[in-house]
Amino acid sequence: MMEGLDEEMKRRTLRITSRRDAIRTACTMAMPSDVILIAGKGHETYQEVNGVRHHFSDIEEVEKIIEGEKGGATH
Repeated sequence: MMEGLDEEMKRRTLRITSRRDAIRTACTMAMPSDVILIAGKGHETYQEVNGVRHHFSDIEEVEKIIEGEKGGATH
């Protein structure tokens, strides 16, 4: 994805390779009127790494973040 960006956009882009960290970062950086789009794997309940499937759910990750917000937890 970075290849299509010009140098200015590359400087303004936050690159996060962990899906979990990227979701958490997007949620914590979002302002009340922002929309967060989590695309590509939302329907799957696993993430494949080096041919091994690990349980991972975008929905569960967002729910954990929301519950943490309700409980006053910090990220």
